[in-house]
Amino acid sequence: MVKVASIDLGSNSTRMLIADITNGNITTIYKENQVTRMADKLSESKIISKEATKRVLKVLAGYFKTINKNNVENIQIVGTAALRDATNSEEITQLIEKKFGFEVDIVSGEEEGVLTSVGVLNSLGSLENFLIVDIGGRSTEFIYDYDKKIVSKSVNIGVVSLSELFFDKLPPPEKSVLLAREYIESHLLEPNAFDGRLLVGVAGTFTSLASIFLKQTQFNEKEIHLTELKNEDVFKISNELLHLNEPQIITKYKGLDPKRAKTIQAGILLAKEIISKYNVNSIKVSNSDILEGLILKKY
Repeated sequence: MVKVASIDLGSNSTRMLIADITNGNITTIYKENQVTRMADKLSESKIISKEATKRVLKVLAGYFKTINKNNVENIQIVGTAALRDATNSEEITQLIEKKFGFEVDIVSGEEEGVLTSVGVLNSLGSLENFLIVDIGGRSTEFIYDYDKKIVSKSVNIGVVSLSELFFDKLPPPEKSVLLAREYIESHLLEPNAFDGRLLVGVAGTFTSLASIFLKQTQFNEKEIHLTELKNEDVFKISNELLHLNEPQIITKYKGLDPKRAKTIQAGILLAKEIISKYNVNSIKVSNSDILEGLILKKY
């Protein structure tokens, strides 16, 4: 048995998993997710700001205290879309390496998708004819099986970039929603190969969606895992959200992290458009993703 940790430096969240791994079987010891908004204003500035960097470093300092208390033997850290896109990503990764002593591996969108699929498929068992969708802050990964192989494709659209472009006012004007839908449509993959597939949703948008659907008063990850939503459930929640401002979202949805209130409308609209385009009848939500995938891929 080996005690290990994985950290995902995402565009919207910084997340950590500590787990035991034995003969390819993973047992979660501790998992944490903090909204750090690394990609805040990245679309216009092309850099990760000093404020965002401070937020990430503060969260990492807390994570490493927890890691040290748990006597973790191996740590893996990955960066995704924000670090792929920012012109100062090398500066940020060097700062993290100097402060904490571990290298940051910036993975491509396709690598991110493959690692996510390893985590998801491990938690769901043997699947065929699936489409895993990972909505991130600046990118969305589509992972699916084709001819007995795993295919991963990444598109440059996510909740942070969508929010900055179209959701600067909440609730958004109808024109902004229409423009957002057109923008999403222009970025999505062609639907032909995805009709009739089981859609598995991972990451914060889908887990938040499940939390809202379950009417949670406090976010409960275990209850969310493998929750199934029908497309009409997603449409109903999206339509409700689009009429609310930020304080109303926080008040109405007690199980939602208040820091997600600024981006949840964009995220669920994106989920809704994906469901519509690919003729999906239902979604299964998975809590397992790239964090588990990193560990399982190594061990």
